[in-house]
Amino acid sequence: MSELVLLRDEELKMQLRPHVFSFFYLYVIFFLLLVWAYIIYDFFVTDKFSDFPLYSLIEGFLKDSEVLAGSVIWSLGLFIVGFLARYFFMDSGGQSIFRLYGGVAIFGILVMSYHAWKMEDTMDFGRWFIPSLTAAVGFLGLFSVNTYRRSFTYYLTNNRIVLKSNFLMNRSERQVRYNHIEDIKMEQGVVGTIFGYGTVLPLTGSGLGTGSDESMVIAGSGTEVKGLSIGLAGGSRSSSKKIRHNPHDCLFGVPSPSKVRDLITENIQSDTGVEHLKNIKELLSNQEESTED
Repeated sequence: MSELVLLRDEELKMQLRPHVFSFFYLYVIFFLLLVWAYIIYDFFVTDKFSDFPLYSLIEGFLKDSEVLAGSVIWSLGLFIVGFLARYFFMDSGGQSIFRLYGGVAIFGILVMSYHAWKMEDTMDFGRWFIPSLTAAVGFLGLFSVNTYRRSFTYYLTNNRIVLKSNFLMNRSERQVRYNHIEDIKMEQGVVGTIFGYGTVLPLTGSGLGTGSDESMVIAGSGTEVKGLSIGLAGGSRSSSKKIRHNPHDCLFGVPSPSKVRDLITENIQSDTGVEHLKNIKELLSNQEESTED
């Protein structure tokens, strides 16, 4: 994605990228895959799957196929970790992590099922394929996290905030004028406080930095007249805004977040003052025109 093109009389105040440790949770997620790959390999070699509470039931369902039963247990572990990641990192890519873990699990089961259908013995194949697949995704993810981090670039000018992202074939860009920002929130976790980074969320009425959560309440009543049932139903929908920590919609994990927040605040005050001056000038010009008439 090309660099920011400045508008007339626009000045670039700050250019930022997320801190190197801002996506620390992604390193943990992919490292867990490497740990799971080792555990699965050890389970296959030492035949520890038989200690799993539901192993005999799963093996019987799969026609006494030990390697397929082990693969099912392996996939269950991936789904559980993926679901936990989706729950704890819902606003910062948790759904993508769940899809990744789920996709790896489904792909592994399909390959093992196809191999078991074509071949009589899949034990040797499963012993190296399942751990190798898990480790390969883990290593690939670890090497890709920094590329993903560097795909985000945030620009702060004297007129607007521009959020750009260019990862693989996915590109996005959002921008907001300072006079549209209604509130600013800064967040720093324990790791962010230690390494000096945090997330700055400029909240606007249009939804930058927020997302809408909607719920619907339906009420109904009915009666029966001469065998004919008559019912009446009504519904109401309410929505509430929740702060989102999506790197596409906020200044995610930026270094020196307090300086970034202060710069945004200064630009908000300056931009608001310019808008007030314009309104005053328009009001005075309208009064002069009405006086002349």
